Amino acid sequence: MSLFYVISKLFTYLILPPGIFILVLFLAAFYAKRFKVVFLFFALCFYLLSNTFVANFLLEPLEKPYNKVLKVQKNADAVIVLGGGIIVGSANLPLTNDAYKRAIYGIMIGKSQNLPVLFSGGGLSKKNRESDAFITCAKELEKPFGVNIIISKNIAIKRFSILVESKSLDTFQNAKFTKGKFQKAGVDKPVIYLVTSAYHMKRAVMLYRHFGFKVIPSATDFKISHKESNIWDYFPKMRAFRHSFVALHEYFGILSLALRHIKN
Repeated sequence: MSLFYVISKLFTYLILPPGIFILVLFLAAFYAKRFKVVFLFFALCFYLLSNTFVANFLLEPLEKPYNKVLKVQKNADAVIVLGGGIIVGSANLPLTNDAYKRAIYGIMIGKSQNLPVLFSGGGLSKKNRESDAFITCAKELEKPFGVNIIISKNIAIKRFSILVESKSLDTFQNAKFTKGKFQKAGVDKPVIYLVTSAYHMKRAVMLYRHFGFKVIPSATDFKISHKESNIWDYFPKMRAFRHSFVALHEYFGILSLALRHIKN
C-alpha cells in the first residue's frame, strides 16, 4: 500500500462521519471534567455500531437462514414483492437500492414461473406512491430486456403480470391488504414466493404466516459480504452503521410481534 493510499483511507474513516463524531466523543471523555463515563460510553457504542464485524454479527442471524438457492414449487399462486422506499424526483429507476433489488428479483421469479407479481407498498404521499414507482421501474425493463409487462387486477390468473397494492404503510399492512386481494379473488390459503431483503425476511414471514399464507421465502439484497477481512474493517464506516441500524430495527420489530403474540 502506498503512503498516499493509507493517508486517504485514514482521512476517510477518521475525519468524515461517523469517525469524526467518535473521535470528538473520545476527546470529550478525555478532557471533560464531568460526564467522562457518559462520553466514553456513547463513543464506544457509536464505534461498535459503526464496525463491520459488529454489523455482520447483528445481521447474520437475520440473513443466514435465507441465504439459500430458491426452491421452486409448482403449486405457487403468486409472487409478493414488499416495498422498500422510493427516491422522489429521480429521473429513472425511482425505487431505492433495497426496493429495486426486491423488484427485479420478484419480476425474475414471476417471469420464470409464469406467475403474477403483486407489489405491496404505498406511502404517506398520494402523489408519490411506491407502487407507482414499481410500475415505472418494471416498464423501464420492457424494451432493453424484452419483457412484456402486463398490468393486471386479477391475482387469481396464474400468468406473468404485474399487480399492485398501494395502501399499506408497513409490513403488517402489507400482509393484511395482500390477503384481502387474494380473498376477493377466491384464494383463501395462497402459496406465495415472498420477496424482500434478507434482513427483513424473518419478520415478513412471521406476518404473512399469521395471515394464513404458505410462504416460500425468496430473499435478496444481502448486506453481509463474505470477503476476507482486512485492517480497514476495524475502522468505523457509515455503511456498517446503516447495517447495524437495519438489524436493530428488525430485532425491535420482531420483539413487537412477540409482544402481540404473533409467532413464527
